[in-house]
Amino acid sequence: MRLAPVILAAALSLPAWGARMATRVAHCPLDGAEARTYVQISSNTLGGWDSDLASYASHGQWREYAITTCPKDYFTLLGTDFETPRDEATLARLREVAREVQAEVRDPTTLETWDRYAIAARFYRALGSDEAFVGGLYLTASWLARDRAVGEYLGLEGPKAARETLKLGEAELARALSNADRKKVTYNLARVAERLGDASQRDRYLDAFATLGLDDAEREALARFRLMVGTVEPRFQDLAIAEYRAYLGKPGRPPAEAARVTYLLADLLRRRGRAAEAVPLYRQAADDPASSEQIRDLARTMLEGL
Repeated sequence: MRLAPVILAAALSLPAWGARMATRVAHCPLDGAEARTYVQISSNTLGGWDSDLASYASHGQWREYAITTCPKDYFTLLGTDFETPRDEATLARLREVAREVQAEVRDPTTLETWDRYAIAARFYRALGSDEAFVGGLYLTASWLARDRAVGEYLGLEGPKAARETLKLGEAELARALSNADRKKVTYNLARVAERLGDASQRDRYLDAFATLGLDDAEREALARFRLMVGTVEPRFQDLAIAEYRAYLGKPGRPPAEAARVTYLLADLLRRRGRAAEAVPLYRQAADDPASSEQIRDLARTMLEGL
C-alpha cells in the first residue's frame, strides 16, 4: 500500500476558515470600545485529532477565532465569556490586569493568536479560574503553533493512524521517487510526526527535507515549521505542564477532571521528551476508574510506544 503524497503547496500557505461562523460587534466591558466576536455555527472534524486531544477541521481551526481581544486595553477572553456581567470588585481586578498588559504590549500588531491566549490566561486568573482551565488555554495556544507548522493534514484519526502513516511513508521513501515526490513525502511525514508528538522523527524528516534542493517557498515553510515546533509550541506546552501539575497537586479535584488532566500532563511530558516522567502518569490514567473510555484507550496506546 502506497502513501499518497499530499500536494506540498497546500502546506505552504495558511488555512482559510471554511466552517460556518458569524460575527457580531461586542462592547468591551472595561472601556466600552467595540470589538468583533465570532460565533461558531457549525464545524467538522475532517482533519482528525491528536494524542493531546487537539482536534482539526478542514479549512481552518475554530480556536483561531474563539478568542476576542479589545483593541485599546487588550482585555481578552473567549468570546463565550466576553460580555458576562461582573461586579465592581471583579471589574477592578480586571482593570489592574489590563493596565499591566498595556504596559507590556508595545506593538499590538505583533500579537499572534497564541499571545492573545496567554493574555487571556491572565484575565481568567483574575476571574478565579482554576489551573486546569488556564492550562487548557496554554494547551490551545500550543495547538495554534502546531497548526501554523503543519497546515492542513486531513484524516489523521489519533496516534494509531499517525503511526501507521509513518510506516507507510517509510516504505514510500524506500522506492525510487522523483526529487519532487521525495520532497512531498518527506515534508508530509514531518507533519505527521509532529502531530504524533515524535520530535526525533519530525526533526529527522525536516533535516532530510532541507537537503533536497528547496525553492524559496519551501525554505520559508521549513523555517516557519522549525520556529513553531522549536520555540513557540514548546513554550506553551511548558506553561500548560506547570498549570496541570499545580492543579493535580491540590486535593479535592473532581475525579474525572483529575484523570483527564493526568493524561494530558503525561502526553505533554512525552511531547517534551520527558518519557520517564510520562510513563507513570499514562499508567495512572489508564488504570483510573474515573478516566473516560477515550482517555483509558489513549493512555494504553501511548504506553505501547514507550
